Amino acid sequence: MRAGRLRFPTFGAHPLSPGNSMNISQDRARCWSLLPIAASLVALLIAPLHLQAAAPGQTIVPMLQDRLGLNEVQVRGALGALLVYVRERLTKQDFDDLAETIPNADRIMQDVKQRGIVTRPLDNMGDYESALSSLGIGQPLASQVAPAVVQALGETGHTRERDILARVIG
Repeated sequence: MRAGRLRFPTFGAHPLSPGNSMNISQDRARCWSLLPIAASLVALLIAPLHLQAAAPGQTIVPMLQDRLGLNEVQVRGALGALLVYVRERLTKQDFDDLAETIPNADRIMQDVKQRGIVTRPLDNMGDYESALSSLGIGQPLASQVAPAVVQALGETGHTRERDILARVIG
């Protein structure tokens, strides 16, 4: 071997090279036989992403914890305060319809008031975001909470709730 010249190892001749007995139809047959294996691998890679996005009934608390970097107490408090804010903007019937899909909605709203998270009426999103400061959630993160809730609701299949909330927070 001469200096300065690289040689790469060969692992066999190309199927279509002269001197190789494999013809084009055999090569195609071999490729087609590998197709189910490739399709299975692709399905296994895509399935977890699909299942995560389409799991109606999945709780949004862990998703919001990861997305916003908050602990469970902060997320639950922020969601409770958001319920209080939404209740003040919807008709009683609309809120009752929404609350049917949220386990313990009344208890959650009472809890945020008893813990001092919500101490007065929340007249606008600024009031809601200020209420989050008692949970240790300041700006700019406080302004990201409600939009993240809307997004998480949609991703977990709660489209009706997402639409109601999106309409209220504008």
